[in-house]
Order: sequence, then C-alpha cells, then structure tokens
Amino acid sequence: MKIIFATLHVRKSAQAEPLAAACLAAALSPELRARTELLSFFPEDTEEQIRREILARRPELVAFPLYVWNRTFLLQLSRRLRQADPSLRLVAGGPEATADPLGVLAEGNLDGVVNGEGEAVFAELAAALARGENPAGQPGLLWQSSRGPVNGPEAPPPDLRQLPSPWLGGVLSATPGSGILWETSRGCSFGCDFCFEGRSGRGVRVVPPERLKAELDLFAQAGVAQAWILDSSFNYPPERGKDLLRLLVDRAPHIHFHLEAKAEFLDREMVRLFSRLRCSVQLGFQSADPKVLRLLHRSLDLDLFSRKINLINAEGVTFGLDLIYGLPGDNYQGFRASLDVALGFAPNTVDIFPLAVLPGTPLRHRREQFGLRAQTAPPYEIIDSPTFSAADLARCRRLAAAANLFYNLGRAVAFFPALLGAVDLKPSDFLAGFADWAVDNGKLTEALLERLEEWNPAQILPLQEGYAEYLLRRNGKSDLLPAALDLIRYHFHYAETLLGEETTPAGAVRERNLWDSPCRLNPRVKLVPFVYEVLDLQDTGDIDLEEFVALFRPLGSVALFLRRGDQVICESLEENFLKLLQSCNGEKSPQDIFAGSISQREGEEIVEFAVSEGLLTPPTEN
Repeated sequence: MKIIFATLHVRKSAQAEPLAAACLAAALSPELRARTELLSFFPEDTEEQIRREILARRPELVAFPLYVWNRTFLLQLSRRLRQADPSLRLVAGGPEATADPLGVLAEGNLDGVVNGEGEAVFAELAAALARGENPAGQPGLLWQSSRGPVNGPEAPPPDLRQLPSPWLGGVLSATPGSGILWETSRGCSFGCDFCFEGRSGRGVRVVPPERLKAELDLFAQAGVAQAWILDSSFNYPPERGKDLLRLLVDRAPHIHFHLEAKAEFLDREMVRLFSRLRCSVQLGFQSADPKVLRLLHRSLDLDLFSRKINLINAEGVTFGLDLIYGLPGDNYQGFRASLDVALGFAPNTVDIFPLAVLPGTPLRHRREQFGLRAQTAPPYEIIDSPTFSAADLARCRRLAAAANLFYNLGRAVAFFPALLGAVDLKPSDFLAGFADWAVDNGKLTEALLERLEEWNPAQILPLQEGYAEYLLRRNGKSDLLPAALDLIRYHFHYAETLLGEETTPAGAVRERNLWDSPCRLNPRVKLVPFVYEVLDLQDTGDIDLEEFVALFRPLGSVALFLRRGDQVICESLEENFLKLLQSCNGEKSPQDIFAGSISQREGEEIVEFAVSEGLLTPPTEN
C-alpha cells in the first residue's frame, strides 16, 4: 500500500521539517515504511499543484497533519482529492483533528481522524487497511462507516521508550547547515486555560536519555546549525532542564538551540549553562497583571519574574518574551502596561499574539462565562469581549505590529532604552507614536506595517533614524541627534556583521608583490562613518544620550566591521589604513593610492597586514 503524508508548513524556513509525519512513518512496519513518502508544501504552492503532485504518486492512503494555519486549506484539498479519486483513503491527525474530530471528518470528507498522539493508532490503521480489514472501532480512531461515524475508545498515549526515532531511523535526514525540530518530551505540567498543550492533565513524558544522546550525536556529526527543542517547559523540574543543558554543552556546543522555559524555575546554575551554549530562550509572560492570569489558571509573581530576568541579563543570554492581548479581564490600557513591563526587561524580542480561543482548550469551554466572541474557524482569534472592543483590539494589533517592526526586526534592544530616556517616553507610547508617525508621514501604509515578512533590517534602519530625528527635534533635543544616529547605526552594523559571513585570514603573504597589485576590499568587510569616535560608543554601556554628549566630542571616525568565528571585530581606522581600504577598488595599486605620502616600506607593511587578515583580496584571488 502506497502511503503519502502531505504536510503544509506555515512558511519556508529552517523549522519546516515534517516532524509529525516522520514520527508516524517511523512507527510503521518496515514493509509499509518502505512504501511511504513524506511531502512538504508551502503557502505559495497552489491547491492544483499539490493535488497533482500527490495524485502523480498513485497513493492508496493520504494523511494530513492538521494545524491552525493549514486546516482550512488541507481539508479543502482533501475534498478535491476525493472528487479526483474516490478510491483514495484520506485521514487526518494533529491538534485540529484531536480538538474537533467530527468537524474535521465532515469538513474534509475524510475516511478517518486520528485522535491524540498518532504513532500506534496510525500504524494499526495502516496495517488494517493493507490487510483489507475495516478499522472502525479501533482505539484512537474516528472512522466513517456506511452507518455513519464510528468513534473508537480513547487510545492510551504511546510509551516514548518504545517509539522509534525518525532521525535515527533515517526517515528524516540531518544535513550540514540545516535546522531541525527536536522532540525531547510531550505534554505539559501546567494547565493554562488558553493552551492546547496541557489539556490532557497527564503531565510531562520525556524521551529516554539514550535516544536523546544518540540523536544529538547524529545532529553534531551532520553539522546541523540550529535546533528547535520541542519541550514547552524543559526546565521543570529544574534538574531535568540542567541535565539536558549539560548534554547540549558536552555534545553539541556549536549548534544554536532555541528553547522554551518557565522563568520561575530558572536559577544561577541553569542560566550559566545557557551562557555556555549558542542559544536563545523564550519565556512565557503573557501579561503583567497577576489577576488577569489567575482567571486562566496561570500564576505570576512579578518580583520573582524580575529577579529571574536579572539572572539572564547578567549572563548576557539571548531571550524573548511572549505577550497576549485580548485576555479575559484585561483591556487595552492593561495590555499597554504589560508591554511596558515586558520591554523594561530588555528582551531581545517580544512576541505579541492576539488571544486565540482554540478548540479543545478550557478557555473554549468557558468563553460564554467570559463573554468572549471569537472566530469559529482558524485562526480562532478573539473578535471582542466585555473589556476589549473591536476597536481596542485593532489598536492592540497596530501596537503589536509597531513593536515587531521597530523593536524585533529592527533589533532595537541595545539602543531602545537610550532613545526612551532621551524623549522621556514609555515603550508603548514610543511605539504607538512610531506607528502614527510612519503612517501619517507616508513612510508606510497600515497594511505594510503588519506585513512583517516583507521587511528586513536594512529597510527598517531609515525608519528608526527618521523617527528618532522627529522625536528629538520635537522635544527640543536636536543636539542629541548625531549621538542617537551613531548609536542606532552602530548596533545595526554590529548585528548585520554578526549574522553575516565570516572574514577569514588569508595567512602569510610576504612572498607576493602587493605594492604594485590592484587590490579590492573584501565585500564581507564594512567601513562605516560615525560622527563620534566609535570606540566611545562601544565603551559607554547603559549611559544615556545627554551624558554621552556631555562627555565626548564629535571628532568623527570610520569603523571597520568584520566577523571572526562568533566574534564581531569593530575597529576605528587610522588615516593611512583607512585611505588604503577606501581606495582599493580593483583598479588602483597601493603604490598609486599612497603616491609618495608614506614610504614604500610603511605602505607595504600596511597592505601585507590587510591582505593577510582577509580585508583586501589581490587580483589572483578575485
């Protein structure tokens, strides 16, 4: 029997791995697994393209993992597949199927729906169909029979110690420079009403350490670049989290790991383990109001949270915070207050979401109690509530878009406090003003403000500079503008260099005649002018702009930016070195550039150093 798993990803990215499908495929019998194929699709693929690609493989069974972002599309695709080939067996699983099995069955004109974790259920279903048997009544399966839907009894969750690894079994391949999704546990010990993850109340089940070690060794040997750890509270209990972190440090310190953690279970030892890794940590904050969170069976001790964030900041660990607007009991001003608190912690990013009233969650069952009106189809976003009008939610959405654009994509964490201090604004006032300024002055449209996928940091930089100039002039602080622009540009070029390609040394070049050779500046090296001395910008730390302007004179400098390994090198260039680098365009030789202004010996020493360090490339290396 030919089996196709069709996964529609939310977007093309390093995270676009069909992990759910691969886990189910890995659990099949060897005979069935050999006739199974995993197909990945993306939003730009049309329904007709996907349908043709599936049908071209002549499958007998097609399975769809359903999520909020793909349910509507894939179930429409299922109906079209049914029309094209009535003999096809069509089934679905995943969070959407588990939360609404009858609705999914009818909407997709499916044969069956797998309810809950699907490895054992799908393996038994596939085996039964291969034997020509009717699977109706099978545990964990809703099956469309001639008499109507037959719902089998609940299936127990699979024993993670017995499940085969999709990575170790070769269903998924780890490749050099790739990103991977890595499952280290299932379930959640915390029952937040808005979250689908903890609905079962079964707590956390962990993947056996032997499998984790083997998978991690595989990733390290393959040269994987990034890994997203699928574990919603990996650091609970704390010792479990530390064991995992020690494993990462020992076996794969070169991989960049993305983790989700519970802030209240952080401690100094855990944070120091973070600092030994290349990692980013996402922390659920959601709201700064404990009363709002208490309504949703979530707790917050703001003083404790602050102390934990201080631990992270002290070790320089990259972290982000999550916020939700539209929560029951909250309102627009409360959301703004939460945003102010969140940005006061100086996260590298703040990810802001509208409340989604997801099927299968306690919040969905309590929506009438809270007076919530929400979309009945994906993405199930809130429409309004007694404390959030539709207009309030639109204002929240606009503020979230401004934060995403200016702060997150604009990588503003390092200079944001200095700008706030200079104009004496709260973060929410600053960002709301940014949206008004950008739209009112024709810098962007309302629609473009929210289409974040169309932006990159180089496009955002002029907006940041323009808004800073507007605010400082409006507040009568034009004297701070050169320092503010220097600060913004310094951090922009620092981040671009850190995320860009490495400049590698060329090695010894003394046997080569470089004096008469036209060289060219390595395109990975950036030369950036500043009004102030760039070394003063580097050394000021958290100093505010007024203090900076009082302490330093605008002497001017040109800085060289390049990356070596994980380090950014930023140096202020002296006159002759700068002259050489700026003039090396592939046409002039060092002899032409210096033209008697310095001795040949001095000039040769400068150019030899520049070439050996990889700053310049001579003609033979072009």
